[in-house]
Amino acid sequence: LISWAISAALSASSTGVYRILLPFVVALAALVVFLCPWPQLTNKNLMLLIFYLVVSNPLSLRNVSAADVSSSIEDVGPFFAPALVGTICIGILISLFVHVIMMKSTRSTTASRQVLILMRQVSHETNQLLLSLTRYMQSFGRATAVAQQARTLIDFHTRRRRRLLNRLDEYLPAMRIESKLRFLSNNGIDIDAIETFVACAKRQQKHAELVQVATTQTLLGEDYTSMNNHVREIKEKISEHLGYVLEKLALEYSRSETTYFFTNASKEDKEQIVHELQHSMDDYLKAMKQAIYTAEALLLNNDDASRSTAGPMIRVRVTFLALFSFVHELHDVLNATKDESDKVPETVTVAISRCASGLKMKWLWKDISKRRLATKTAVGLSLASLWVSIPYLNGHLAYTHSVWVGITVASISLEKTGAAYTKALDRLWGTLIAAAYSLFVGKVFHVNAIAKLLALTLITFISTLLSNPNRPYASRYAATSVGSILYGSFDRQMLVDDYVPTRIMLIFVGVTIFLFVEMLLFPRSSRTVVQAQTMQLFEDLEQFFYQSSKSCSAISSVSGEDRESIENFFDPLWMLRHGYKEINAISSLEDSVNVVKNTFALAKDEMRPGKLEPSLGMSISLDSVGYDHLMSESENMIVQIDLLVVTLRSLRGYYGQISEEHPVRDLQWPSLLSASLLRIAQQLSQISDEFRLVFPHGLFRPGASDITHIIGAVSLFRRFAQVRLSILADFEERHATYLDDIVLAGEEVRHTPGFRLTIALAVSAILGLGKSLQNCGRHLERIVESSFPIEEVKCSANNGQATAAIQYGGSGESNDS
Repeated sequence: LISWAISAALSASSTGVYRILLPFVVALAALVVFLCPWPQLTNKNLMLLIFYLVVSNPLSLRNVSAADVSSSIEDVGPFFAPALVGTICIGILISLFVHVIMMKSTRSTTASRQVLILMRQVSHETNQLLLSLTRYMQSFGRATAVAQQARTLIDFHTRRRRRLLNRLDEYLPAMRIESKLRFLSNNGIDIDAIETFVACAKRQQKHAELVQVATTQTLLGEDYTSMNNHVREIKEKISEHLGYVLEKLALEYSRSETTYFFTNASKEDKEQIVHELQHSMDDYLKAMKQAIYTAEALLLNNDDASRSTAGPMIRVRVTFLALFSFVHELHDVLNATKDESDKVPETVTVAISRCASGLKMKWLWKDISKRRLATKTAVGLSLASLWVSIPYLNGHLAYTHSVWVGITVASISLEKTGAAYTKALDRLWGTLIAAAYSLFVGKVFHVNAIAKLLALTLITFISTLLSNPNRPYASRYAATSVGSILYGSFDRQMLVDDYVPTRIMLIFVGVTIFLFVEMLLFPRSSRTVVQAQTMQLFEDLEQFFYQSSKSCSAISSVSGEDRESIENFFDPLWMLRHGYKEINAISSLEDSVNVVKNTFALAKDEMRPGKLEPSLGMSISLDSVGYDHLMSESENMIVQIDLLVVTLRSLRGYYGQISEEHPVRDLQWPSLLSASLLRIAQQLSQISDEFRLVFPHGLFRPGASDITHIIGAVSLFRRFAQVRLSILADFEERHATYLDDIVLAGEEVRHTPGFRLTIALAVSAILGLGKSLQNCGRHLERIVESSFPIEEVKCSANNGQATAAIQYGGSGESNDS
């Protein structure tokens, strides 16, 4: 509608003025569309495409002298723009009508139906995960084969649950739109319940992955059950206490989730399941306390046993905490349930207030990526509009179809360079396929209208069916192009044979203009961003570990202030779930965490465009498998970092409630954690120093050093294995001291269950970070092996014989031995 008004204003002017103003108008429109902060504008490329189509078409179709054109049509008249807008609206209505009809089908693929299916699949995977964990707890230490099978199932269901949640999250925006059509509501499940389920499942996934790590991955240097009788004995004791109560907890969880999310339960039924779930959680908590107490009693006065069981005791505590937190997320949702009558409907005043707040949002000019996208699109669209404004280009080369140059630029101009390159190539391929198919139909069926409709229907069906989910644009554009080619686009008098070459030429010109703007005027490489952020991530991690070590060492100096709140510590999750939020965070530590997250987010955002970006023979492509694994490992580190920060703030809270004379201070747990973090930071510092030498340009790619030095720098990540062993050895030593102090100083050394859980969780997070860093080195080695070029091998004559000399980054001259 806005484009209609602007088109009417421009059409009222003379042709000369129209030609002069058009490039500036479309450039301004590109800036406004891409810099507008309103969240309702979800498909800005399509908006700009329609704007350009409506505004530029009246000028492109204006009749000119016969000397300038190869063909001409009558002037479009004053109703062309309204007719074009109406045509677009009719297309939108038809699309919506088909969608609504399909929603009534029992096998529809609409978001409403898919969300309900995925919700039940997520619930099923959750139940299977809990049952597998129950089987593991009942068999570990007793039946090794059964425990191994259960560990495999835990790993499988956790990963599958994560994939289902990702798919579910993708359908939610469309589900929200469909939910506004009240007469199409499905099975009585409203959008609020669905969003509550998804939010709860996402929070639970973090705990599920913690369970996965604690149960399926042994610590480096940890004794296996079959190799150590002490480990087997404490696992059997823990299994005796937890087997039955865990099975009861899993069954109660399944019943509670089904009752709340998948049935129309009454308020009384919901209150009953909350009570029963709470009772099961209390039983599990008591059983876990007793299991740990019994296991530690077996280790007293046995130095060898206390050391060898430190690793298994860490993993048992982490598993308990993660499972308890997993169930507690659902319990919190059930407690937060309110009657529908408590919901306040949105009033007109609230809607007006929301609109007013949207108008006050700051525009995106300060965002470098958005500003570049808007500017390059404006420049590209201005250049493309010259095919409409310049009489020779419009009249002689592309009359009645010159808008396709600008439409191409508006369609393929994306924020990420690699994604834009891919879309440009897909548009060319789609055009060629549509052109070949249209020529075939035109030659065979000539002007048969029914045959054209059937051919268009057939190519649309085939293109949609064979569409590549990762790159669907080529097939979709091929289907849409066939219709415009068969019917002559805006000139129904033009034959297919005449239109096809012109259409291909104009699409090619549009892609060429885009490449010119993208590569020469506003050059940017997604691949280079990924290579730079790969280097930067490890430097940022180094600073984080230094800051966390510094923050941890300061915990011991925190003195007791409020001993009355210690009664909350009998809930082992109180400090880890709620109490830590009341502890003031150290700003330097929070800043370092944010820096790491921002670096990772930028690298992850540019990863897929970087892999799609063509090398053009000037640089190497990204190794897809190596970088995917590297990003996955980095994402694991982000999760562990968040967990570590929570544990450090929780420890600070605990020490704030402990008197100076309390015996737990003698164990110096914060000093142990600080030293462990410092070891990792020092190793990362050494790696960063080596990386600066072999990659002085700050990019993880070849060119500055020989392959030997690069491998030597990357191999330093292998030393994290020794770092992890030393951290676990220090903890085993402190664990033995802790058990000895229980005998000498009494039960006060144990402190609260939550305190011991926090220590175990912190050690687990540190060891997990060390393992992830070691894995990152392995993935970097693969990247070097797979994508770095093979260096030149030359032969040199030595005493009349040819000897091979391999030159690494040198001048290429061989060395005589």
